[in-house]
Amino acid sequence: MTIQELEYIVIQSLRDNLELSGESIPDITNSTKPACDLAGFDSLRAIEVLMSIEEKIECELPPEKIFSNINLEDITVSSMVKSIYQFTKEKTK
Repeated sequence: MTIQELEYIVIQSLRDNLELSGESIPDITNSTKPACDLAGFDSLRAIEVLMSIEEKIECELPPEKIFSNINLEDITVSSMVKSIYQFTKEKTK
């Protein structure tokens, strides 16, 4: 999986989560900070989105590996994508 494909999956998972919760769906880009820029996004939603990504890429993503050493408010789409990409690369070695 390329980083661009993973980026699409992360953004789509965020959009799906917002839609399911009845929130408006703004433009989501690499620089979007979900906890700051998306209505109602909190640690529970972060886990829900991570579970959605897991289903789509068929790989378990431990939250402590993806969100380690960073405040939820500082996480961007780009940083999520990079963390997930790095984790999946290491897992397939």
